[in-house]
Amino acid sequence: MSRTEVVATPPTPAPLRPLVLPQREEFVTSGGLRVMLVEDRRVPFVTLRLVVRAGSMHDPLELPGLAGLTAHCLTQGTQKRKSFQFAQAVEELGATLEAHANRDYSTVSATVLAENLNALLKLLGETVMTPAFEPSEVELAKENTIQTLRYQRTQPHFLARERYAQVIFGKHPYSRIAPTEESVHAMTPDTLREFHARYYTPDNSLLVAVGAVSAKHLQRAVERAFTGWEPKGVTHETFEAPPARTRRTVHIVDRPGSVQVNLLIGHLAPRPNDPDFLPLEVTNTALGGRAGSRLFMNVREQKGFAYDVGSHLSEHREASSFTMSAQVRPEVAGEAVEEMLGEVDTLRQSGISENELESTKNYLSGVFSIRLSTQGGIAGELVAIKMLDLPEDYMETYRERVQVITLQTVREVVRRHLFTDRMAIVAVGEAQRIQPLLEPFGEVEVRPAM
Repeated sequence: MSRTEVVATPPTPAPLRPLVLPQREEFVTSGGLRVMLVEDRRVPFVTLRLVVRAGSMHDPLELPGLAGLTAHCLTQGTQKRKSFQFAQAVEELGATLEAHANRDYSTVSATVLAENLNALLKLLGETVMTPAFEPSEVELAKENTIQTLRYQRTQPHFLARERYAQVIFGKHPYSRIAPTEESVHAMTPDTLREFHARYYTPDNSLLVAVGAVSAKHLQRAVERAFTGWEPKGVTHETFEAPPARTRRTVHIVDRPGSVQVNLLIGHLAPRPNDPDFLPLEVTNTALGGRAGSRLFMNVREQKGFAYDVGSHLSEHREASSFTMSAQVRPEVAGEAVEEMLGEVDTLRQSGISENELESTKNYLSGVFSIRLSTQGGIAGELVAIKMLDLPEDYMETYRERVQVITLQTVREVVRRHLFTDRMAIVAVGEAQRIQPLLEPFGEVEVRPAM
């Protein structure tokens, strides 16, 4: 057997080892806060995620960025402690505590030694229930947000994501990925207090704990830490569905002087709780979700058009998207788009091979097992189950559901959900150079980089 033959024939993967997950327990506090616990004593730590359904999709139309600024300012001082005092209290516990918002929800994340859990829960309750929104801290956060936004607007990948979200999601709030300077200037401490008062309630929140603590201990500590937090019967607004695409279009963001072109190509995809999402995730991974995927081997390795190329399935509560991405030289922008669309057409015509399917399924199962080897990974999956309306046994059955996916399943899912003649093509670059190369793919719209 030659050296080439040995390299070209990978060994047969070993069978998957059984995945043993700690038992999950749930309870609801007297104030209505739902708590999920996975007791895990492999290390003497506890990881916490306090999640509130108050993401950027809940921003008022005229105030994009409000959820993000509110979340940030939660940890910048409370009604009992100034910002530096709060930070010092967290540090003295040897803990971490930070907050951020995504499209669907806001999260206060914390990690602490188990022996200091009660003290950290007190700080967590303090920051969630009684943030100060001190004017000086809010102004500092606003200035930092504006400086970050100005920097982002100089970056082609941000401009591509911004335009892509607008095209794909239409009038749905998911179309907004960042605030504007005008919206940030318009926010005041009172604006943040109103948003906080509306959404930061126990009946609109979830606390996930993973670590070295019993359910009995955790329940007592949580009841004490969140005493006085009252439910308000939060209701959530309904939004217009993202537009259904019927044709392929090209959207150029003109950025004079750009030495490369940032490409995003795709359309809507099933939501994460759709039965087709997991088979589509397998397909996406084979197409462009890892090194050695079809897009990687074609656009990068064979054609040399791009250093970074791939595809991605987003996971949002109300609408998701399938997206291919690449950064290419202007002169090959048209060829790169043709190759990327061609790979999807090939999938539609012939699916993937048996070897690709088995390799991809083992890869996803392995990555999932690695993710669940950490407290943070388990906590993240529990949050996703509740926030994205996934099946309650999602973690326990994920690998088995991946392994039963067949070539026929992949072919059917591709034909139901991937359509190259309906994709949006967003390109950030010098319009004068790339427009002629992209015109064959659909009607072209050009906008200046703002």
